Amino acid sequence: MNKNGAWLTQYALEQLGITHTFGIPGVQNAEIYDHLNQSESITPLLVNHEMNAAFMADAVSRTSAGSVGTMLIVSGSGVTHAISGIGEAYLAGIPLLIIAGADAVNAEQSSYPYIDAKEILKPLTKAIFSVNDQQQIVETLFAAYRIATSDRPGPVFVEIPLDIQVLSADIDAPLPIYSHSTDNEAESTSDADLNAAATQLLQADLPGIIVGWDAVDTQAEVIALAQQIGAPVCTTLSGVSSFPAKHPLHAGMIFGPAAVPSAESAFKDCDCLLAIGTNLNEVDTASGSAVLPANIIYITRDKENFSDQETSSLLRGNIQQITTNLLYKLQEKKPAAVSRPALLEDIANHKAQFKKEWQGHNSRGLVNPAVFFNKLQAAIRDDAVIITDDGLHTFLAAELLPINNPRSFISPSSFNAMGYCIPAVNAAKLVNPDKQVVGIVGDGAMLMSGMEALTAVRENLGAIYCIFNDGKLSRINHSQRISDDQTTCTQLGNINWGAFADSIECGYIPVRHNNDIEVALRHALETAAHNQPVFLDISIDYSRHSNYAQGVEKTNAARFSSMNKLGMLGRAIVRKLTG
Repeated sequence: MNKNGAWLTQYALEQLGITHTFGIPGVQNAEIYDHLNQSESITPLLVNHEMNAAFMADAVSRTSAGSVGTMLIVSGSGVTHAISGIGEAYLAGIPLLIIAGADAVNAEQSSYPYIDAKEILKPLTKAIFSVNDQQQIVETLFAAYRIATSDRPGPVFVEIPLDIQVLSADIDAPLPIYSHSTDNEAESTSDADLNAAATQLLQADLPGIIVGWDAVDTQAEVIALAQQIGAPVCTTLSGVSSFPAKHPLHAGMIFGPAAVPSAESAFKDCDCLLAIGTNLNEVDTASGSAVLPANIIYITRDKENFSDQETSSLLRGNIQQITTNLLYKLQEKKPAAVSRPALLEDIANHKAQFKKEWQGHNSRGLVNPAVFFNKLQAAIRDDAVIITDDGLHTFLAAELLPINNPRSFISPSSFNAMGYCIPAVNAAKLVNPDKQVVGIVGDGAMLMSGMEALTAVRENLGAIYCIFNDGKLSRINHSQRISDDQTTCTQLGNINWGAFADSIECGYIPVRHNNDIEVALRHALETAAHNQPVFLDISIDYSRHSNYAQGVEKTNAARFSSMNKLGMLGRAIVRKLTG
């Protein structure tokens, strides 16, 4: 058969089950855009910036199980614009398929400035492909998809030159058909390893479980395992939706001094930790504030990142299958489930007290975050998708808003890329049209990617964007004031978000006080139900920070020597006195 590269790209993406691509058309990829526009199953979506395309692709992969977010950009500036989003996906283990149109194979590179996008992306991707002829396109995209979704997922880059897209060539028939394998991970955990892990857990006085993002589709298995051994469960930030907050064994996000009181108390005597779907990095342990027990058992699909860690046990492979097999081993060794009524009572009491303290916090006429999240929880359905950006609001949401369903809470958690929320909300609504999708975004992050709300208007997406508005880059502003009593470059000024909403024909509702919240949420949900995006402009009170943020600050400060601490204190005093 005789086909051009753009047609073959369309065929391959249809075979892979891709439903949307995100990017901006340019000279080097317009032919592919034109072909995808003719597809009955794929919708090419225009964004306002390639960084947002990466965030949207990321959110597709995170909020729709089995889907892989796909970008269609151009090499050069298209790639460099997208790097923040690609880096976030790479560090978080999120599969992305990045297709970039490039100059023709025989184009004269020396006649104008040239940057090799492939070299730039090497540290941020699992693999890089450059297509040399039309025959390679289908199999290359199939291979890229397999790599992106296997072992620890991540971004894969495929560059397709312009002439290969446009020109036709004889292609071997029939074209290959993609087979979606359900077993991408080879099982490498032995029966002896499972036996040893089960024995460790049963011999522990108080085993504990921490679950990360890679366990997000293993919620039922983790619940059964936790109930079997009577273990408290906490989550990482990215894994907030990996275990239901309504379960009596749910203690909170992370453990240790940076955790909420229920998690800190539940894990204080933990002598064996089962880490499922997390490698316990700096973010997962609040900059190392969480003191790990001597006995740690990892269940992971990751082939790397464990070589330097001393582990009691490393169970590597399909997380869901290993968790199930470990449960069977535990039941074989001790059929009766372990009951810890005192632990359950302790968790419940600490949660109730924490909520009471937050609800009673004096927010000085502004919106109390706990009151807002409490009313938000009451207003939305249990399967609603919550998306945060990066900032103080991120950890407040994770600590104050109970999340029960898998893939119903996502945030930038590893690369800490601001600007994530707005495009991610759009993408989540695209692939979850029947779910309520709510974004929590700081005003600083809103300035980075807020224009992407125009995409939601254009596509009739009933998205809700909650702007936590205090006129500052609050996370850094707070640190500045503590250490140096300075506010250098963290004052944003007054932004008229209502005028911005009007300019793009987006809904707008101001929320100035706690009493405004309930009515505002009801109106926002009604607006979104009619396929119109809406901003909630919330005058937020950040006078009380999350436990996580406070714990990280204390831990980082403790890392300085006494002499350095004295020097920093002296500098702060001088700046306070001199202004």
